[in-house]
Amino acid sequence: MSSLLTPVQAAELLAVTPKHLLELTNEGALRWVNIGLEGKRPIRRYKQEDLAEFIEKRSQKACRYTENTANQNTPMTSSFAVVDFPAPRARATSARQSAS
Repeated sequence: MSSLLTPVQAAELLAVTPKHLLELTNEGALRWVNIGLEGKRPIRRYKQEDLAEFIEKRSQKACRYTENTANQNTPMTSSFAVVDFPAPRARATSARQSAS
């Protein structure tokens, strides 16, 4: 059996702050062991195997944005047009002036 790590040691191993480690634990992304007494405040410890499994799950092989360009639903080029906002007003103004 491997030794249990304190929250500070586990945070150092993951290169995060102890606060972020607590957030990961509370969200259920990271397993922990309660070595405290029942009904009292939990004392959290972390197994090295659980931390290694967490790292493996979160590891990415390639950039998710460029990994699979064949199945993209959005075009890679834009189709924007330049809009001349004063043009409709100028046409309306000139139409009124020519009618009078």
